[in-house]
Amino acid sequence: MNAMEPLETSSTPDMNADLAEMVPPERTGSALLMSVVLHVILLTALGLIWSQTPRGTDGVEDRPVGIALVHRLPDRDRYQEIKEVVEPQQEVTNDQATSLSASSAAPPADLSPPLDLSGVLESMQSIPKPVSGDGLAGQTDLSGDAFSTGTGVQRTSDSAEATTMVFGVSGSGSRFVYVFDRSDSMNGYGGKPLRAAKRELIRSLRSLTDRQSFQLIFYNEKPQAFRLAGVPDQLFSGDKSYVALAENYIRSISAFGGTEHESALKMALRMSPDVVFFLTDARIPRLSNSELREIKILADASGATIHTIEFGAEAAAPADTFLRDLAKQNRGQYQYVDVRSLQTAVGDSDPGVPADLP
Repeated sequence: MNAMEPLETSSTPDMNADLAEMVPPERTGSALLMSVVLHVILLTALGLIWSQTPRGTDGVEDRPVGIALVHRLPDRDRYQEIKEVVEPQQEVTNDQATSLSASSAAPPADLSPPLDLSGVLESMQSIPKPVSGDGLAGQTDLSGDAFSTGTGVQRTSDSAEATTMVFGVSGSGSRFVYVFDRSDSMNGYGGKPLRAAKRELIRSLRSLTDRQSFQLIFYNEKPQAFRLAGVPDQLFSGDKSYVALAENYIRSISAFGGTEHESALKMALRMSPDVVFFLTDARIPRLSNSELREIKILADASGATIHTIEFGAEAAAPADTFLRDLAKQNRGQYQYVDVRSLQTAVGDSDPGVPADLP
């Protein structure tokens, strides 16, 4: 055979069989295994993607919201988070709601009020008893004052207006309140101011009848009204029996302590009088303009007239006394009395003056 001639290659059945025998069987099995593994991974990934469902809304993702307290420190702000626990609500039936409402309205069985309300009410309604003492200047109790044991029941009669006087000042009405200073300064000049005030007060009371009513208020640092045992502060009938009890009380009055005008006047005006006779020898301390306004409001509310009598040791009345303003603002009269002339102006021989006054 010539070397340049091509080799003839023919495909025969025997040759194909030989080629098949030449391919190793292991390569065929591994390829199949890898194919199966790849298909399983692919199917698993598709299953996971398909099983994902959208959550929330198309907006911003929901985030938990809490409450924080801000503590303002000198150099910084400190935030403290408050964790709130929300318990699931339970349905409440009508019967349960009624029971809860009744139990919430009723106080616990073992609850005791922080205050003894009954005791407070009793103390408000009770009347303090007078305290006995030596009557030294500076004391605030009513030392040695008489305390009557009368009933205090007013006579049932129609009131009628009358006119009575105190040191030349006349007042007309049916309800009279006398507010007299009993501070230590009334003991000056041998006690003449206090004795003269007592005599004039008793004379005025004796001019009343059972158709008028009266009340007495003596004051120093605090006011004290004329009282009968077991009877609240009130106006008493001008009947002779009550006037006699009042005279005994007036005789027992002693002078001591300082002076506080406002509370005495307000006590008198709360009794709704027609006329107030206000006597003092103390132009100091003065009533301020605001205090005068408050007193005027009370006097206007009750329609009261306030007459003022000032004791002094000068020949003429002072120009700047608040007592003149007090009377002018409340439809009253102002009277000045020189205490140095009291002995001749009001003598013990006056038939209207009791001889047994101190």
